[in-house]
Amino acid sequence: MGVTSMFESPGFKKYLHNFSWLFVDRVVRMAMVLGTTVIVSRYLGVERIGQLNYALAIVSIAMVFTSLGANEVVSRDLVRHPERRDELMGSTFAIKLFGGIILNLGLLLYVFLKGLDHFTVMLVMITASAELLKWSTVIDNYFMAEVRGNVAAKVNIASTLFASGYKLLLVWMKAPLIWFAWGYFAETFSFTVGFLWVYHRNGLRYRDWRPTWRMVRYIMDQSWPMLVYGFALQAQLKVDQVMIKDILSRTLGESFANIELGQYSVAVKMLEAIAFLPVVVQLAVAPAIAKARVVDIDLYHERLTNQYRLMFCLFLVTAIPMYFLSEWVIVLLYGEEFRESGVLLSLFAFRLIFAFMGVAKGSFITNEGLFKFSLITSVIGAVVSIAMNAWLIPIIGARGAIWASIASFLVSIFIVDLFTPRTRINFRLMMHGMSTFWRLRSVK
Repeated sequence: MGVTSMFESPGFKKYLHNFSWLFVDRVVRMAMVLGTTVIVSRYLGVERIGQLNYALAIVSIAMVFTSLGANEVVSRDLVRHPERRDELMGSTFAIKLFGGIILNLGLLLYVFLKGLDHFTVMLVMITASAELLKWSTVIDNYFMAEVRGNVAAKVNIASTLFASGYKLLLVWMKAPLIWFAWGYFAETFSFTVGFLWVYHRNGLRYRDWRPTWRMVRYIMDQSWPMLVYGFALQAQLKVDQVMIKDILSRTLGESFANIELGQYSVAVKMLEAIAFLPVVVQLAVAPAIAKARVVDIDLYHERLTNQYRLMFCLFLVTAIPMYFLSEWVIVLLYGEEFRESGVLLSLFAFRLIFAFMGVAKGSFITNEGLFKFSLITSVIGAVVSIAMNAWLIPIIGARGAIWASIASFLVSIFIVDLFTPRTRINFRLMMHGMSTFWRLRSVK
């Protein structure tokens, strides 16, 4: 098939249309969330933002138990076995509902044993209650398997718009902090209602779902590695926020700890907005790399190297302005109270290299089938993160958490590749790509 005919084929147009909607979904929602976060943060102030984000961080670490790693399995099998749709979706619904119940009971036990104050317990449990509705993501899995990203994108954008409107209304009403925790439940509720509506509108009925014990066992047997991987990755990403509050509360007082966490969480939100870029780039180049793996191993290595060059160039383009302009941008958007967030964000510029290279490394992991290796590295990264945070936070506060995250990602993304023969080649490709970034050629 020629290049022109390939681009004109119905299959290519279908996937391009799907990717375009997913891209629009991510960009629009990111813009809405960032804009709302700025307004809400200015209203609540740094200390109350710290209180809210402490609860969110606790729930975020545990939320992988809502899906129990089933998302990837059900999405794959809905493509392979569409005739089993109702059994797959019914069984996944049961798994996710059970996972949401277990998560809430587990967090209730956690906050009780930890002896958290009543208000923090309320924030945690209100936020966690949203996970009881996450079973509706099985409908999202279905439309993604059908390559109908436009349906999922419209529901996601509408639910984010609803949640943003709710939070802005609370700001206008000068509502107390507890009502902002309900905002996360409101977003998930609107997401659930939206997906049930579009599922019904497409001539499908959730009442036809048929959970079976056989399918539940099959999904759980397939998905447990993703459960461990997801939990370790979330711990690596979110445990720093929990540890900032816990450690500094014991040494410097709860008020200081909330303020420090508030500054840190605002910087993290800005970092997450920037870290969206490598995901989009990787989605665009992944098919070309996967094709080269089948056709020619030398071409495959060349395309991986060029992907690493591209990611390193993008890192330089984003990290340099971020390092020098962060403080000014944060003060402009959030106000003088959040100036320290700008200082922290400038330090986060050094962590961006791991966001870009880590996403790019996903192409190598996927094409080589090294999923167990990826699981092990995520666990190692989480352990390093916890150890480094415990050491550095008491010494330099939130800045210690940044250096701890840099150390953990350095180990999990780069250093561990040196210890297994199959991944040493990837380490060499990454080093070569970054050290010769000016030789960037087309990845495709």
